[in-house]
Amino acid sequence: MKIVCLMILAAVIGAVHSDRNSVNLLQNRQSLIAPMQLPLASSVTSPVYRAQAGQWQFNLHSYIAWYKGKFWAIWSSGKVNEDNGQQRIDYATSSDGHHWSAAGVLVDSLPIPALWIARGIFTQNGHLYAFAASSDGSRKNGMRSEAWHNLRLVRFEWYGSSWHKLGTYLDNCMNNFPPRPFGGHLFMTCRDSYGVMHTAVSSSLDGLHWTVTKLPGKPPVDDMSEPSWYIDPQGTGHLIFRDAGGSKYLYQSISHDQGRTWSTPTRTNYPDATSKNFSGRLSNGWYYLINNPNQKARDPLAISFSRDGWSFSHPIALRKGAPPLRYSGKHKGGHGSFQYPQAMEHRGSLWAIYSTNKEDIEISEYKLSDFNLPKS
Repeated sequence: MKIVCLMILAAVIGAVHSDRNSVNLLQNRQSLIAPMQLPLASSVTSPVYRAQAGQWQFNLHSYIAWYKGKFWAIWSSGKVNEDNGQQRIDYATSSDGHHWSAAGVLVDSLPIPALWIARGIFTQNGHLYAFAASSDGSRKNGMRSEAWHNLRLVRFEWYGSSWHKLGTYLDNCMNNFPPRPFGGHLFMTCRDSYGVMHTAVSSSLDGLHWTVTKLPGKPPVDDMSEPSWYIDPQGTGHLIFRDAGGSKYLYQSISHDQGRTWSTPTRTNYPDATSKNFSGRLSNGWYYLINNPNQKARDPLAISFSRDGWSFSHPIALRKGAPPLRYSGKHKGGHGSFQYPQAMEHRGSLWAIYSTNKEDIEISEYKLSDFNLPKS
């Protein structure tokens, strides 16, 4: 009888999973058919860093963390252009999230001109760390174009009054967000120097030994970029990708073994401007997904919500109607934009940090109660 019951239970679970798929990430396609008409969420928005003429006018790749009573933010900062020539990483702090210190330099591009790209700020075992990707920039290698020659993921630690370089954390890795626990180990994603997507699993929670595996997929589903990820209530991992192939939709990959193996990415029905997204889970149990759902521009920056992590609904704009660009620069585009979000929950609010026009770093506070999400 016990065996029969287990078989029936397994059949029920299988049926539930069969009703779920990676395609229908958006519950109602019509809900995002006109992204600029989405209602605007109530928020308090503050500048973290504002670009100045003749100074560091390109600012992107912003990340946020909470450590010892303060918000900490880091971002990539360049003179004029994105990932071109001199590019350093700056940081700032705030006790309330709205009044920020003057920017300091986490790692400079001088005395030897270098390309540094911010890759995350996070706490682990009571310490504050920052990741930075270092490379010599792009170059041709035979018939292939190498995006980041001599790529290294470098770790820094805050020592109380300054940042200290701890050395290379992982070779040939352009991670997207800091590692987080997935079962009894850490998980993150890495692109190699050619931009090929890989997943990385540590041997334990110490993060010292990593197994890096190429993400499955052949053309046209092999050009995945800048994913975020979360774990649903059943322990299934979800990777949400930007499609660098230009489909203008998000892709999704699934793991049923704590991130060790992943399914071939599947194109979802969730529209995307081809930009970086961020996803996570709130303390009230709701999952959230932040992206640019306007397929024509990185405006608005919007959020939607899910109970089970499989299907998202209740979309609302976090920011829309971007101001005009103040400064020209490579890869800035010709229109205003909000992009490259990261978010964290703190004291009843969702705090989203992002770049406006690839010039200014801004942060917006959203009271969770203002999202008016059902309680069950």
